[in-house]
This record gives sequence, structure tokens and C-alpha cells, in this order.
Amino acid sequence: MPAKPYQDNAPTLWVEEGEPRMGPVATVAPIAPIDREYTFAVPDHLAGQLAPGQRVVVPMGRARRPMKAFCLDIHVGEWSSTLQPIESCIDPVSHLTGPLLELGRWMARHYACPLGRTLNALVPAAVHRRSGFRTVRRARLARLLEEIIAEHARLGPRQRSLLETLAGHRQPVEVGGLLERSGASAATLREAARRGWVEVSSERVPPPAPTWDVPRSEPDFELTAEQRAALDEVRAMIAAARFRVGLLFGVSGSGKTEVYVRAIRRVVEAGRQAILLVPEIALTTQLVNRLARRFDDVAVIHSGLTDVERSLTWVEIAAGQRKVVIGTRSAVFAPCPNLGLMVVDEEQETSYKNLQSPRFGVRDVAVKRGQIENLPVLLGSATPSLESWFNSERAEHYRRIEITRRVRDLPMPAVHVVDMRQEHLLAGRSILVSHLLADKLADTLARGEQAVVLINRRGFASGLFCPSCKRWIECPSCNVPMVLHTALGAVICHHCGRRERPPDLCPDPACDRLLVAVGMGTQRVEDQFARRFPDKRIVRVDSDTMRTTQAYRQVIDEFEARRIDVLVGTQMIAKGLDFPHVSFVGVIGADAAVAAADFRAGERLFQLITQVAGRAGRSGGRGEVVVQSEHPEAPALQAAILHDYRAFVGPELEIRRDQGFPPFGRLTRIVLAHAREETVRAEAAALADRIRRSITDAALPEASVLGPTPCLLARVRDRYRYDLLIRTSSPGAMQALLDRLREQRGLRTGAQSLVVDVDPVSMA
Repeated sequence: MPAKPYQDNAPTLWVEEGEPRMGPVATVAPIAPIDREYTFAVPDHLAGQLAPGQRVVVPMGRARRPMKAFCLDIHVGEWSSTLQPIESCIDPVSHLTGPLLELGRWMARHYACPLGRTLNALVPAAVHRRSGFRTVRRARLARLLEEIIAEHARLGPRQRSLLETLAGHRQPVEVGGLLERSGASAATLREAARRGWVEVSSERVPPPAPTWDVPRSEPDFELTAEQRAALDEVRAMIAAARFRVGLLFGVSGSGKTEVYVRAIRRVVEAGRQAILLVPEIALTTQLVNRLARRFDDVAVIHSGLTDVERSLTWVEIAAGQRKVVIGTRSAVFAPCPNLGLMVVDEEQETSYKNLQSPRFGVRDVAVKRGQIENLPVLLGSATPSLESWFNSERAEHYRRIEITRRVRDLPMPAVHVVDMRQEHLLAGRSILVSHLLADKLADTLARGEQAVVLINRRGFASGLFCPSCKRWIECPSCNVPMVLHTALGAVICHHCGRRERPPDLCPDPACDRLLVAVGMGTQRVEDQFARRFPDKRIVRVDSDTMRTTQAYRQVIDEFEARRIDVLVGTQMIAKGLDFPHVSFVGVIGADAAVAAADFRAGERLFQLITQVAGRAGRSGGRGEVVVQSEHPEAPALQAAILHDYRAFVGPELEIRRDQGFPPFGRLTRIVLAHAREETVRAEAAALADRIRRSITDAALPEASVLGPTPCLLARVRDRYRYDLLIRTSSPGAMQALLDRLREQRGLRTGAQSLVVDVDPVSMA
């Protein structure tokens, strides 16, 4: 939106124009829910110090209240004395490069979010606070002063190793690490300094960013023919050094990670940097272990870092000292000054969607960053999103690269589906684990092999239920059943976090009957298996048990070392992880994906079953998978049994085309919430009417509004929720409509909260 000159508009008896003058003027975006840009005068004491991307303090409102804002640009212009000056500059340097500023502008427009707030999300708060620089230490540093010819006859082997190690670093190197890597002694270093080849100094420096302490090693296996062909295509994209998107479509166990690693190596050998994005911290742990064995300068970015670690890592990446960056969502903004490749592993994952403003999708942001910086982007998946698959067939800058076979031609696992309706009928009651799943698990453990059991709900049971009055123990703030967690001694609402002691009796005084635990959760499955296999180590992996990154890393290390026999967990164990000794996978409660009132329900089910099935049989022998289902006839499940993505994607695309849903259309979901249901209902209806009028006025016949209706979670945290869905047939139409609504303040509402979710991944 055009910048608005910020002036004091207090009423006066007459208006007198200020004296016009020429000077530096800055455009800023407030870090606030203000969807505007403003211009301020640059005072003399900040002239020459201010740069785009720095945060400043500006006076806002009639009271001239100090407010933080991002400086967007500085130019010389004519202004009058009524133009307010910037009060101060917060950051000594800008933490946003030109390409990142451009990316932030695109995100603010695309995701309908104020620019200041969007830019603030691009830089970690720890970096803004500069907490990493509060801790400094004195270190001895060595710097190469003179290049010595390696073949110089007078150089001994330790001298040569010392100088060659130093020659590989542009910046001074800490003496301790230098001697360790080169194998030289302190005496060798003193002699090199005496001869004037090396300078040794003592300086106060920030501590180094955290590193992954694993020994260097290289695998000795050869790539398959398909892996080599895929790598050749990716390397050609890298060599072209221009924007292209490659969709690496490879079945589970086909060796996509090795293609990533060797492509990244080509980038690093050329002196450039690479970013590898993963959807879960658990995947980060295993990938970092592998890449740290192959590369020297690996940086990790995820939510488990401390403020100091995050700040130090950010600074070293920005200085070009870390060549390989691995991380979850925020790593897409890593400030690489010489970026050569971006890789998005498991690109279909919904966890790539940011659930706070700006509500961006990592895959789409990575592709846009590749376009801005003119570099290749590689998307990888065994079950690509329908959007990426569609683009790989239609978009000019996309290319699909396929690997159809597992490494060593290992067979895909056999998938057995158990109809739980028949199991319940035969047992005469509702049962948690089918006979087939239990027997297959017992056979696997008897052979000394490992197993993974997925259940897509944490906790002990779905809830506490009174069989007499048919009443659930519900969260009073959300009106949804609270989940029983026996290990925590509580019933917990998974939507607002409310926690209470579980009652024994029905809270209805007229009933007062004993409550029963109904449904299933990871803890209940863990308990049942622990009773049946008391001599085996069974570990539960969910957000209740994995509270720190170290906990993830420890479990994965122990499972790889075969000190754990069975992992029972939620979706965090279903994707991307490579455990060679897992021969059996069980899936309990797969129907939760089918039951979801979401047009992507079939896609989610296919992806979940295919991904978790891919954990079995990755090293040798034929893996087996047992899927328990209440709806075994579901088309997505039938395609997953056959490991046939094309059998699923063809019919699913036809359904999407008929409905006008992505990838054939564009969606924006708007959610309103208020403590009074009648208020939010009225506000949602008024907003829908305004949007329909804007569609008519803008002559956008391909746009429509669905709703409003109560959300699937109709009440959360004591607020009633209504949503409406904007649907357009093209991205351009959606962008034009959102631009118009923002310009005309059409999204203002009397509700207590309003969320604009462009390209939503969930309808809950």
C-alpha cells in the first residue's frame, strides 16, 4: 500500500503550511496491527546511519506515542516542518537483506498481514534482543599472514597441515580447534608465528554457535541408477544458477535424502550455502546426525534452541560461516548471504503451515524466495501435495524427478487392513488392538526386530464418559471432551490446555454413576503392550513425553542403537525417519483422517498410511504393515495399500476440479470469535455481505463466499467461533479481492478476534 506521510492532525483555528525543504525521508511499517506504511523525516543525528531493515522508534498518534517500526527505504524528498522525525534507531545494523525484505513484502500482501508484523516474524526475537552478545569470552585466535606454497621443501608435515588448515578459513580461527584439526602442536604454531606466517592474538569474542558433535564419516554404498539420474537433474539445476523448482517424487526408502546430501555438497563445493527444511524436530535430529558426519559447517534452527544459541547461529549464518542450514519453519528465513539451493523435505506436511500471524506456508515461501534470489528449489516427497503434483505437470518452471524403486530393489511392505467393525462384532465389545496387529507385533519381537505403532491421538483415552446419562466430561471453555492422561493424573483439553483432576463419578447429582474411560490414546496403547510384552522396552513418543529437543534426540539415538524395541507415537514418528531394523508398522485409529470434515481428508489419509508404511522393511526382508480401520473401503486407503500414488491422485484431482478447490482454485478462510454467540454470528454475516459486495463491485464473477457457519470447534477458550470461506478460480482474483478489502478496511469487525488464513490447511 502507498506510504502515508505521518503528520500531527490535531484541529487548529487555521492551517499554515510549513516551510518546504529537501532532505532524507524514510518509509516505515509499524510493528503493530496497523495495515499502513508511513513516511517520517530522518533527523540529522541519524543521517547516514539508517538502512532498510533496521528497526526504529517513531511517534504515532496525537499523543505521539513511541512505537517500533521497520525502516523500509530511505530517499531524498521534499517535506515540510509538519512531517514528524524518527525518534531513534534500535538496531545498529539491519538483520534483513534486500531479498528478505522483498520476500517480507510479498508475504504481507499474499497472506493479508500488516507488513511490520510480517517483517518482525522473519527475524527471531532473540536476534533482535542480541542476547547472544551478552556472553563474551577471551579467546586466542590465529590468522594466516602469508600464503605458503604447499610444495615448499622446507615445510614439515605438521607445518604444512597447520597452514593448509588456516588457508581454508577467511576469518581468524581459534587456536584450540586449529591444533586439533591440523594435528599440529603449540610449538609448531609458535614457530609459524616467529617466521611471520601466522599472527596469534587474544580477543574478546562471542561464544561459537552450537555444533553437532559426531565423528565424520562417508557411506560406502553406490547410488542406484535412478538416484544417479535424479542427482544429475538436480545438479543441472544447480549449475544453471537460476530459478527452477524440482519435485523429487520418490517412494519411501528410495534414497531421497542421499540425493539431497550430494546436491548440497555440490553447492558447498562451489562456495555457496544451502538450506534443508524439515517439518518436525524429530526429523531435524536424525538429518543433522547424518549431515554433520558429511559436512563441517552445519547450523541447526528449530524451536528447541535457547535464545543465545539461536542468536549466535543466526549471526554465523549471516557471516557465511555456516554452509549448511537445517531447520523447521523459521529456517526458511535463514540470512544466507550466498544461498545456492533450498530443499524442502516432506513438502506436503501440514506442520509447515505457521499457525500465528503471518500464517504462511513454508513450501510456498521457499519457492518465492528461490524466485527472488534466482536459485533452484528442490521439493521432496513420497506423497506430494496435490498442489505440487499439479504444478509439476502444468507450471513452466517446475520439473518432476522420479525415483520409483527402493534402494537395493527392496520390496515395498505388505499392507494388511483389518475391518474393526468385524473385530468389535466378534469380540462382543469395543477393542483397541486387533488380533492380527497383536500377533504380527509378537512375531516381530520374537525375531529380535523392531516395530513402530502409530496412533493419532495422545493421552490414555479419548475421554471420560457416563454410560448412564450418556454424558462426556467436557471442557467448560470449549465444550469438547477432555482427554484422559493417567500418567499426568489429569483430564486435559487439547484446544485450550485446561487441566483438571479426573473425577470418578458423573458430575450430574441426579446420576452420580461411575465414569468409564472411552476411546484410545498413545498412553493406553503403550500400557497394553507393556503388559503383554513385559520383557521388551516400549517407549511412547508424543508431545506429553517429548518436551525437549534432547528428549527427541535421546529416543532416536537409542532406537537406532536397538535399545528400544517398540515406538508408540503420534504422527511425529510417521514420516521421514529411517530405522533400518524396523520390520513391522501398526496403525491404530487411521479413520480420524477420514472422519475430518475437510476436503483434504482423503489426501491426508493416503499420505499418513503411505508415509508410516514406508518405515517398514528399509534394510532387508519384506516389511509388514497392519492398518486398523472402520472404513476399509475408503478409496484413499485402498490406493495406499497398493502404494500407488497415481491411483489416488487421478480421481482426487477430478473431485477437486468439480468442487473448485485447490489446486483448481484458491481459498481464504476467515474465522471470527466473540464471547457472545449472537454477536459473532451477526458480525460474521455482516462481513460476508461486505465481501460479496466487494466481489460485485470489483467485477470478479469467479469469486464466491461460502458461509458463514459455526466452526467445527464452535467454542474455544470461552469464545464462540464462526467462519466463512472465500473461493476464487485463480490466484490473481484472490489477490485482487484481498487487496481491495484491505484498502477499503473491509475486514474490520466488531468481533473480539478475526483471523485471515490464506491457503488454509485445516478447517477446524
